[in-house]
Amino acid sequence: MKSIIAFVLMLISMGALDLTGDLVLRVVFKALTSILFVLTGIFAISERKSGSGYARLILTGLVFGFAGDVLLELANLKGDLYFVIGLVTFALGHVFYLIAFFKKSRFQWFNLIPTCIVIPAVLIAVPVTGAFEFTPPALFYAVIAYGVILTFMVGKSFSFTAYRDNPAFVRLTIVGAILFAVSDVILLFILFFRPVLILSREDTVKQVLTVFNLLTYYLGQGLIALSLRKEP
Repeated sequence: MKSIIAFVLMLISMGALDLTGDLVLRVVFKALTSILFVLTGIFAISERKSGSGYARLILTGLVFGFAGDVLLELANLKGDLYFVIGLVTFALGHVFYLIAFFKKSRFQWFNLIPTCIVIPAVLIAVPVTGAFEFTPPALFYAVIAYGVILTFMVGKSFSFTAYRDNPAFVRLTIVGAILFAVSDVILLFILFFRPVLILSREDTVKQVLTVFNLLTYYLGQGLIALSLRKEP
C-alpha cells in the first residue's frame, strides 16, 4: 500500500512542479517528485518481500532517473554541460533497465523494431526539415545515441508478453516504458524544435507540451516502479 501512496504523492508533487515558475523552486520540486518514484520502487520491493536481482537493477535505473531529472533541471540555471551530463545519466538508467529486462528474457529480433523505426525517421527528418536546432551540432549525435538505448529498452519490454500468467506486471512494465519514450519525444520538440524554441515559457502551446512531457514521464517511471509489486 505504501507504494501506491508514494505513487499518488508523486503525481501531486508533479502538479506543484508544473505550476511553479521560479527556476530554483522547479529544481526543488523536480527532485522531490523524482524521489517519490524511487520511493515507489523501494516500497514495491518491500511489499513483495523479495529483493531480486531484477528489482535491484530497476531500482538502480530509477535512481539514475532521479539524478538525470535534477541535472536536466539544473541545465536551465547552469548551462549545456548539465544537459549533457543529465543525458548520459538517463542513458545509464536505461542501460540498467535493459540489463534487468535481459534477466527476464533473452534477446529476440522484434526487440529492435522501435529502434529500426524511430532512429532512421529522426535521422531523415532532422536534416530534411531543417526545423530542429542543436547547439552545438554534436549534441544531435548524443541525442541519437540516447535514442538508440531508449528505443531498444522499449523494444525489450515487449518480450514480457511471454508472462501471460502475470498480466499486471506485463502491462505496468510495457506501458511504463512506452510512456517514458513518449515523454522524451515531446521533450525533443520542446528543446530542439525551432517553432517551439521561439515561444515564451508562458505560451499556451509550450505549457501544454510541458504538461504532457511531465505527465507521460512521471507516469512512465511510476508504473515501472509499481511493476516491482507484481514481479514474477
